[in-house]
Amino acid sequence: MNRRAAIATFLFAWTLTMHGKYSASGDEPHYLMITHSIVVDHDMDVANNYADDDGRFFGHDHLEMELHALPARNGHIRPIHDVGIAVLLVPIYVVAQQVAATASDALLSRVRMTRGLLAYSIISLFLVAVTAFGLFLLADAVSRVMPQPAAAWLVGAAGVSPPVVSHSFLVFPEALALLVTSLVVWLSLKPAHADDRRPLFAILLALGTLPWAHHKYLLYVPGLLFVIAWKRWPLIRGLSAADRLIASALLLIPQLMLLAWTWREWGTLGGALTTAGLPFSVQASATGLIGLWADRQSGLLAYAPMYWIVPACWYLTWRTTWPFVVPAALLYLPAASFTIGWWAGFSPAARYLVPLIPFFVVIIAQAFRYRPIRLCGLALLACQVVIDAAVWQHPRTLWPSPQGNLALQSLGGIGRLYEMALPAAQTAMPSSVAVAFGLFMVALSTVLVAVSVAAARDGVVARER
Repeated sequence: MNRRAAIATFLFAWTLTMHGKYSASGDEPHYLMITHSIVVDHDMDVANNYADDDGRFFGHDHLEMELHALPARNGHIRPIHDVGIAVLLVPIYVVAQQVAATASDALLSRVRMTRGLLAYSIISLFLVAVTAFGLFLLADAVSRVMPQPAAAWLVGAAGVSPPVVSHSFLVFPEALALLVTSLVVWLSLKPAHADDRRPLFAILLALGTLPWAHHKYLLYVPGLLFVIAWKRWPLIRGLSAADRLIASALLLIPQLMLLAWTWREWGTLGGALTTAGLPFSVQASATGLIGLWADRQSGLLAYAPMYWIVPACWYLTWRTTWPFVVPAALLYLPAASFTIGWWAGFSPAARYLVPLIPFFVVIIAQAFRYRPIRLCGLALLACQVVIDAAVWQHPRTLWPSPQGNLALQSLGGIGRLYEMALPAAQTAMPSSVAVAFGLFMVALSTVLVAVSVAAARDGVVARER
């Protein structure tokens, strides 16, 4: 049953990518330029690769370097992007290039692709498979807190909905972070077993290497580690001294290597983006805190109304799900205060919140034992299906547009009304609007919690009678 959620996500994302989406856009081709340089030149000096128009090998001819690569301390032109996902993609990139090279011109004409776009599509499909595997683990974890069929449906709904599906096929680090979070949730909810030491070691290695995909995960990893420690303390406490040494090495050595490498290349511990100082500010967070969640074009709720109930669900399940607030805060707060843009530029909505979706799904699953939450959740899922159908039919509506949220606008008057009901945090947003929306969220959550508690209490009284 858990496989169905993963299969549904894989098929939905795969078929979505087969028509009308942007390909090798935004930061994607610059990550792939690193991969290409590793494979062809056996280095990460990308100056010659931009000069030689190597972007044509993965579907982006005449790719300009712009500020995506800068001179490092040693004078070589280095990418400003972290290299973890580029290194991970090396084997699949080699395979993709071989397949693209052997494809006939007739086949490429039939599928309306160049050799570069075919290679990109194979890489994209691999990332979809990575996402699907993460959701398979998540469905197995969620089945520990609700019936397995319901768990598969809930995880499947999250998988075919933004922001998971909209980032599943992109060459961004979010797909890897989603997988690692799913691994942590899976281990945290997994029944204790004698051989849990091996999966623990594997997950600690995944945690240790995750910041290589993006420096922002240096803050996120301690939060994930806290969840494991809190949920599986008997497992950790039962490790021998040798096992604890191994566990520490798996977790810490990759991160220390990243810091050393970053210092050597850029003279900072935070990577290329921090050479002029930390790119965070309180002023940016004034809109980012609301915008990440509810901006009408780049917020989570704009494309995924199914998460409206998360605050109420979190309150109702706080006794068991409160540890999730630690990694959530360590990811959400820095992302909201990111001065370069909490909306993540030209990318689908809620990019920075993708890794938190497994936590949100578990929180919703635990709260589904309350009948009012179930009814509200099912109503929101019905709305979600409509939006998912719209973005599947028109994939480019997942990306930001000067005309606003094209996915909601495609739904007619109701969609436009929903768009207007959300704050425009990415543009000028008065503080009064942020306060008003925050108060509305609190009021809605309070009503849901009150109704759920009252219904649960009435159910207990009825059973006692």
